[in-house]
Amino acid sequence: MDLLQKATPAYDETTPVLIVGGSLVGLSMSLFLSWHGIPSLLVERHSGISPHPRAFNFNIRTMEFLRLVGAEKEVHKKAPPGFQNSGILQAESLAGREFHWITQDTTASDISPTSGCIIGQDALEPILRARAEELGSDLRFSTELVSFEQDADGVSAVIRQNTTGEESRIRARYLVAADGNRSAVRQQLGVQTYGPGPLGHQLSILFSADVQEPLRGRKLAVCFVNNPQVRKGTSLVFERNGQGFALFTPYFPEKGESVEDFAGEHGIKLIQGAIGVPDLPVEILSIRPWEVAAWVAASFQQENVFLVGDAAHVTPPAGAFGANTGIADAYNLAWKLRLVLRGVADPNLLLTYTEERQPVARRTAEQAFLMFKSFNFASLNQKKETGILPYDSVAFGYRYHSAALPENGESESWCEDPHTPAGCPGTHAAHVLLQKQGEEISTRDLFGKRMVLFTGEQGESWREAARSVAARLQIPLDVYQVGRQGDLIDVHGRFFDAYGIGSDGAVLVRPDGFISWRAETSDTSPELALEQGLTRLLQRRVEIVSAL
Repeated sequence: MDLLQKATPAYDETTPVLIVGGSLVGLSMSLFLSWHGIPSLLVERHSGISPHPRAFNFNIRTMEFLRLVGAEKEVHKKAPPGFQNSGILQAESLAGREFHWITQDTTASDISPTSGCIIGQDALEPILRARAEELGSDLRFSTELVSFEQDADGVSAVIRQNTTGEESRIRARYLVAADGNRSAVRQQLGVQTYGPGPLGHQLSILFSADVQEPLRGRKLAVCFVNNPQVRKGTSLVFERNGQGFALFTPYFPEKGESVEDFAGEHGIKLIQGAIGVPDLPVEILSIRPWEVAAWVAASFQQENVFLVGDAAHVTPPAGAFGANTGIADAYNLAWKLRLVLRGVADPNLLLTYTEERQPVARRTAEQAFLMFKSFNFASLNQKKETGILPYDSVAFGYRYHSAALPENGESESWCEDPHTPAGCPGTHAAHVLLQKQGEEISTRDLFGKRMVLFTGEQGESWREAARSVAARLQIPLDVYQVGRQGDLIDVHGRFFDAYGIGSDGAVLVRPDGFISWRAETSDTSPELALEQGLTRLLQRRVEIVSAL
């Protein structure tokens, strides 16, 4: 049964998915669902988008998601050119002595058809909002969740329009909480969190000043400063779409400090000290407090309610993992909701959201915590923090393990080097350039709404099996034969090594671009093998016909 058609007339409104929180991850959730053809209702208590930059480094995996939904070009267009391939600097001050550089490479690489992008969250969110609305998303700002309760069939909620005070009763099949690190939804559910927890408090102080002379033409995204005029852990963020700057500085509410203490001369002195120009004219525009923390929720789902982004996990601001991890949550959940709501997959598929995302978020938070300690608290002469894995393995090489993926004797590690992919189930399907009808395309551009089966030139039995199984199970499945003479021509000879199959093998890729199942070589019963792989992915009962 198509769950989108289930009516509940006793309520003011019904929606398949109610999203609570309209910041970066909530907007991404709404956008991904709309692109998948799933209506949703998003409520956000604030009247608009925050002017603070917050996250600003979006990696290639995030840009691949935005490429799928038609937002990639606009993001690159709106990103300040001066911040692409910019650096993170440790220095006495912006004008002072330099200690250490880290270059942020946002060019395309061998693991993706797109590139990362440095753009402030305040500039990215309007792009996501516009694209979501273009696809039909129902986004309601100045609207908050008043209450909710769930039963076996869905969620009943009350929302309030803050400007009028009008309340509405909403019936949703599922609720997605994207309401931040202090998530009221998570607290009502009683979901516990684990990890180091709060690490301190920071202020984001937006300011206007002429810093061109101390900047000295350098391409900087962040400058960590260390001198007697500033507090340890202070940094300058050169973002906000080229229109201004932000100072991130620790503050101590537990010692009686308040945000207002930094709104005047005290805040100006801190900014001048960070820049290294004592008499620099400075205007403070806005101040926002935030908490530095590292923790992960014990579960990302309770029955019909899901946690995404900061409602599910928080990482320190090292490695730019927080926002990217949240957007990956949203896409992992979006395609699963689509298949379940359309009746293609069993609702048990949704249980794999926590199975897959929680371990990845936990280990990513651990890595971010180690990086944060290493970069912020250790002097340059001290031994570096041990246990830090290669960045690309953490950011792009993470691997899923869940009931939707096969149990096998292959590596059970949580990540791999994405530059040397092995094609194991649970890993990202590699970016390989192929030719289709004379034009060069990436394998990554073939994934999105439908499942994809690749087979080699000697895999005709897999193609025939795919047609039969897809028709019988009514599963959307694209099939491609790869090789020198197939639908897709392997010009550079990389495909079969990257996907771990021979020319008579087959590999199944999920809508999120992760490998779901593979047969390295031919099989005596290809229809049976493929049907088992598909039904496991969709968590459906195996439906083998008697003829087999």
